Amino acid sequence: MTVLDNLSRRGSELSLPRLRAAGVEFHHGDIRFVEDFSSLPPYDVLIDCSAEPSVQAGLAGSPRSVLDTNLIGTINCLEAARTRGAAFLFLSTSRVYPIEGLNGLPFTETDTRFCWDGEARISGFSELGIAESFALDGARSFYGTSKLAAELLIKEYVFSYGTRALVSRCGVIAGPWRMGRVDQGVISLWVARHYFGRPLSYTGFGGQGKQVRDILHVRDLF
Repeated sequence: MTVLDNLSRRGSELSLPRLRAAGVEFHHGDIRFVEDFSSLPPYDVLIDCSAEPSVQAGLAGSPRSVLDTNLIGTINCLEAARTRGAAFLFLSTSRVYPIEGLNGLPFTETDTRFCWDGEARISGFSELGIAESFALDGARSFYGTSKLAAELLIKEYVFSYGTRALVSRCGVIAGPWRMGRVDQGVISLWVARHYFGRPLSYTGFGGQGKQVRDILHVRDLF
């Protein structure tokens, strides 16, 4: 197994000793640059789990960085899989669903949490959550848009070149070695703030922290 990463996110370098111990070959490179794929050894499956994963990315200025990584980078990964005849596994995101559509779903407020009202007859929605048939019209963040655009390109590669591909719209991932920041890795951030007694605030829906979100453990994702 081979891993290609640019180590741009602080803390990612801490995984290198664990990769070596597991017999994984590490290559320092960037999916935005085609030439960085040339040094990789043969492979039959390419897993694209690289991304700028923050929903706040691009809001303070140009979205070029998130688009270059999540869209241009995935195009480069698709081409690397196509030219080598490899299968393609893409980690997308639940953020492909539009913000207004999600916020407009019916819910009730209890003393401790918000609960969705599953009685509403809305395609792709029930009290269990959101399904792939949920409507995709509307804004969703540059992050979610770049991932959705990548999904559409993957479908074209499947149709045009017969690429074997699988897309997983995974949600919030948590587990060991997760780095927590305000804009990404929120579960690790919450645990660290509670453990060290640091301040913690909640935003949206009155700031009471009644939002409920499913969390996916990295082993379950794997």
